[in-house]
Amino acid sequence: MLDGKVADQTRVAASRHGTAETILDAAERLCASHGIEAVSIRDIAAGAGVSIAVIYHHYKSKANLLRAIVQTRFAEIKEEHERMLAELEAQKSPAVKDIVRAVLQPINNWRRPERQAALQFQALALVCPLPELKDTIDAGVMGLRRVVALLERALPGLTHEDICWRLHFTMKISHQTQWDTARLGIMSKGRCHGDDAEEGLARGIAFAEAAFLAPPLPFPRQAAPQYRTRRRRPSK
Repeated sequence: MLDGKVADQTRVAASRHGTAETILDAAERLCASHGIEAVSIRDIAAGAGVSIAVIYHHYKSKANLLRAIVQTRFAEIKEEHERMLAELEAQKSPAVKDIVRAVLQPINNWRRPERQAALQFQALALVCPLPELKDTIDAGVMGLRRVVALLERALPGLTHEDICWRLHFTMKISHQTQWDTARLGIMSKGRCHGDDAEEGLARGIAFAEAAFLAPPLPFPRQAAPQYRTRRRRPSK
C-alpha cells in the first residue's frame, strides 16, 4: 500500500462525491505522488476505499481511468479557454497579449492548494509514454490550432512555423511554472515568489508576449510531410 493518508482523504471526499469521482481523485493523487506507471489498480482501490471490482465496474481498466483523469481536468479549463478564444476571434485585431492570456490563464486558475495533485499529475502525464495518455493529450493539442490562427492574424510578419514554435515554448512556461516553483526560490535566493499565482501569470504573459513580438528567425521554410492514408480493400 502506498500512502495511508490518501485513503483517509478520499474516504472523507466520498461523502461529497460519487464513487466514480472518488476513484478518479484517489488515482490522481496517488499517481501525482508516486508516478503514473508505479501505481496499480490495487493501490487505487486501497486509496479510494473500494474493491478492485468496483473500479473495473466504473472504468473497465487502468488505461480508461487514466484517460478519464485527463479528460475530466481538460474539461474543467476548456469552458474558460474556449470563451476567451471566441471573444478574441470576434475581434478585428486581437492583441498578442490577450491571446497569450487565453492560453495561460485557464490552467493558472488551478494554482490552489486543493489542485496540487492535478497540477503534478498533468506534469507527469505530459512526459508519460503510456499510449492511453499520449493519445488523449495529443487529441487535446488539436485545439491549439485556434490559437495559432489568432496569432497568425495578430502577427502577419511571422511564418506559421515560427508561430507554432513560439506557442510551443509558451506552453512550457505554463507547465514549468505550475509545479516547479520551489527551484525558482532557490535560484533567486528567496527573492522570487513562484507560489504567487497572479504574479506568475503576469510575468509569464509578459515574457511570452515579448517572445512573439521578437523579429522572425531566418530559418528556411520546410515542406510539410505528406501523410499517406491506407486504402481500404473492398469487402468481398
